[in-house]
Amino acid sequence: MLTTAAQPRTRFAALAVRARNIVDSGLCPRTSAVPDWLTRLDQLEHLTAAAAAARRGTLAILDDDTVIDLLVLSYLRRGTPYALWADTLTGFAEDVLGVTTWAELHTRVDAT
Repeated sequence: MLTTAAQPRTRFAALAVRARNIVDSGLCPRTSAVPDWLTRLDQLEHLTAAAAAARRGTLAILDDDTVIDLLVLSYLRRGTPYALWADTLTGFAEDVLGVTTWAELHTRVDAT
């Protein structure tokens, strides 16, 4: 029996996989192929400039289609759909990996 890849742990992990598949399959080869790309690009720039806590809160309330568009743009422009978590290791661990047992290490990890 063949084993399959592990299921993504979180909503954002699943959405990032979908975003990568959209770009890698050629369905969205350029920025302008994203629906409503000017608005989404503006949202991406605002989110990137926002503090990590505000960014994570905003991503949590956005619908899946919007988040996928943002992750596709992130992948196309920055080479990874995970660029929105580049400055917050604990945010990446919680939001994407689903790791929440780092309670004591949050301060130390974010400080490095």
